[in-house]
Amino acid sequence: MLSNQSLWYDEGLSLTNSDVSTLQESIAKVRNIRDSDRFQPLYFIVLFLWRQLFGESEFALRSLSAILGIGSTIVIFFTALRIYGKKHALWSLVILTFSSFCVYYSQEARIYALAMFIASLQLYFFSTVLVENEDNQGISIWLFSIFTAIGIFTNINFCFSTVALCLSHIAIYRNLRQWLQWWLPAGFLSLPPVLYYLSLPGATNPESITVSRLGFPIIQNIIFVLHGILVGTTYGPSMEQLRGDDKVQVVLRYWPHILLLVIVGSVIFLALIKVLLRHKKNNREQHPDYFFASVVVMAFLLGLLLAIVTKFNWVPRHSYFLCFPLAMLIPSALSQRPGITPKRYGVSHLAQIAVISLIVLNIYSLCNYYFNDDYQKDDYRSTVQYLIKNQSTSTKSVVLFGNLRLFRYYGDTLTVNGRNLGNQLIKGITDENFAEKIEKLTNSADIVLLVVNREHLFPKGLIQKEMSDLYNLDSQVNFTYFKIYRFPRKKN
Repeated sequence: MLSNQSLWYDEGLSLTNSDVSTLQESIAKVRNIRDSDRFQPLYFIVLFLWRQLFGESEFALRSLSAILGIGSTIVIFFTALRIYGKKHALWSLVILTFSSFCVYYSQEARIYALAMFIASLQLYFFSTVLVENEDNQGISIWLFSIFTAIGIFTNINFCFSTVALCLSHIAIYRNLRQWLQWWLPAGFLSLPPVLYYLSLPGATNPESITVSRLGFPIIQNIIFVLHGILVGTTYGPSMEQLRGDDKVQVVLRYWPHILLLVIVGSVIFLALIKVLLRHKKNNREQHPDYFFASVVVMAFLLGLLLAIVTKFNWVPRHSYFLCFPLAMLIPSALSQRPGITPKRYGVSHLAQIAVISLIVLNIYSLCNYYFNDDYQKDDYRSTVQYLIKNQSTSTKSVVLFGNLRLFRYYGDTLTVNGRNLGNQLIKGITDENFAEKIEKLTNSADIVLLVVNREHLFPKGLIQKEMSDLYNLDSQVNFTYFKIYRFPRKKN
C-alpha cells in the first residue's frame, strides 16, 4: 500500500531537493538547500540515484524507505540475538515489525528510514562492547566509526544518539581504555560531516536551524514525542482534529485510548525498574539493560534540551533514534533474565500482558493509518484532480500555501504560485492591494480558486476579508489538509 496515500508536503521537498540531472549537481544542490533539509543531505543524494534506477512514481519513491525499514528490523534482530539470545531477539523483532512509528516512516519518501537503518548498523557493530569475549573488535570498531560518520551526514539529530551512546558507554562500563579505543576513531571520522554542517551559511545561527519555530509548550512536545515513539501518531486523535480551538475537548473524547496507553506504559516502566534493581542486587551493574536504559534517558534529555534552547517544535520524528534502544530494552520486562547467563527468573504475567497490549495498540494505530481517512496526510492527489477538472479560460487557481512541486508532479501546470502573498497573510500582514495582486496573477479571470494547504497557519477569516474588495466567496471545497476557496469577481 505504498501508493495508498498521496505524497504530502515534506515528500514534495524530497522531490525538489533531488531534482537534478547528475550526481555532481546533486552534491552541489544539497549544500544550497535553504531550509532545515540542508542538515540532512545524504538522503537526497541517495534518492536522486534511486530515481535514476526506478523512476519517481509514488511506489518507487517510497519503496526506498520501505526496504531500509525492513533492513533496520532485521539488523536489530541480529543485534538482540548477539546480546540477549533468541527469545529476546524475537520479541524485539515483533515490537519493531508492528511499531506504528517505524512503519509510518518506512512508508514515506523522507530521510528517517535511512537514518534509522544507519542507526541500526551503528548499534549492531557497537554491540560487541556489550558481549564478553567477542572476537574481531578491531573490525567492529572501524565499521562502527564509519557508520557513525555516515549517520551524522544523514541527519544532524544523529549526533544525539551518538552522544548518548558515548556517554552511556563510559558511564556504565567505566573502562577508559576501551572507551578511547572505540570513540577516538569515531570522533576522527565524524569530523568531516561536523565541519560540513558548520561551514553551511548561517549554520551557527539558531534561527537558521529552527525554521519550524512555533513555541509550543514544552510539556506538549514531551507528551507528543513519548506518545509517537510508543504507538505512532495515528493512535488517538488525528493531527487534523488537534489543529482546532477545541483540541482539549478532542483529547478528552479519546480518554479510553489515553488511559490504556498510560496503564500499559506504566506497567512496562515499573517492570523494567524491577529488572534493573534485580540486576543491581546481583551486582550486575554492567548488564546491557543498564546501558540501553541509559541511552534512552540520555538521548531523550538531549532532545529535550535542544527543544528548550531553540524553542523549535519537537515532534516524534526528531527522536527516531529512541526506537531501537527501546526495542532492545522492553523485552527485558518479559524475560527478566540476564542476557549472558542461563539463570532464569520468574516472568511477570502483568508485564507480558502489557507488552502484548503495546503491540496490539500499535496494530490498532496502523489500522488507522492504512484504513481510516481521518488520519491521512495532505491529499495533494485529490486536490490537483479537482483543480484540473475545474480550470478553464475563465477560472484560474492560485496556491497561497502548499508545495508547488507536488502540483506539477500530479499534472497541474496551470496553478499560479502565490506563496509570497500567502506568507504575508500567515504573518498577519494585511495588504490593501491583496485582491488586486490576485487579479493580476490570474489575468483578471472571472473566477479565482485560492488553494490553501494547512489552513490553520492563517489567521481565521483573513483570506475572505482580503479578497472582499473585488471578489465574493461563492463556495469552498475541502480535502485532507486542504481548502479551496471559490471567488467569483464582483460585477460592476
